[in-house]
Amino acid sequence: MDTLIDVPTQKLDPIKGVKKLPLEEFFTSGHRTCQGCESALVMKMMAKAAGPRTIVLGSTGCMYVANTTYYSTSWVVPWMHTQLGSSGSAAMGAAAGLKALMRKAKIKREPINVIAFCGDGGGADMGLSAISAA
Repeated sequence: MDTLIDVPTQKLDPIKGVKKLPLEEFFTSGHRTCQGCESALVMKMMAKAAGPRTIVLGSTGCMYVANTTYYSTSWVVPWMHTQLGSSGSAAMGAAAGLKALMRKAKIKREPINVIAFCGDGGGADMGLSAISAA
């Protein structure tokens, strides 16, 4: 797929089951979601699949409120909060910034995952245009 921003990408091998997930954790314990919360499990597995060279962006919503309050977070990888409805724009900006830093040799040119997530308000309501533009 052609993108407007040419950042090195990596092809990840499919994970064929929960038992095949990596042991290393990038979304750790200490989050404040309800016991058995499916969103927390999704974040945990997504972070495991993406690996350590990942930047996660999340808009205001349940996973932001439950996981990043009072100067603490469950994320081990770099994490950035975005306003409700701007996850797509923030991800494009982060990718463009990484590309510029790589072009200027400020950081090593290697694959870095930029993953943005949002809820129904940030994705289907207010954030649809930002996601469509991304």
